[in-house]
Amino acid sequence: MNKKVGKITKEVIEKLNLDIKEDTPIFIGETNIEHIKARHLEDYKKYGNQIPNIISNPTYLARDEKKNSIEYIKKYIINNEMVLIVVRASGKKQQFVRTMYIMAEEKIEKYSLDILKKFSLTTTKMYVII
Repeated sequence: MNKKVGKITKEVIEKLNLDIKEDTPIFIGETNIEHIKARHLEDYKKYGNQIPNIISNPTYLARDEKKNSIEYIKKYIINNEMVLIVVRASGKKQQFVRTMYIMAEEKIEKYSLDILKKFSLTTTKMYVII
């Protein structure tokens, strides 16, 4: 059964220049959870319950145009870890969490501060990677 874990907000659509309807729901299904557990079990144990929070209150956003996906990134200062959630449309055009993991240092370095643009959401500050 698919569970709604968030929505794609107007601010995210505007900042990432997405062609998608405002408040489009984001789901996670059993196969998505199994995929994450199979590849990133410890990360899922640590942050799996934070998926709705990461989507609704990310520290950074990115758009992967090659994979046509949205990347929600949350920095956890206490653990000094950056958690990435990838959201992509299914064949039926529903948005699903495809994976979630703690980013390796090498991946973080690819998201150079030189390409971050700061913007504010209604309730929080966020950075967008373009």
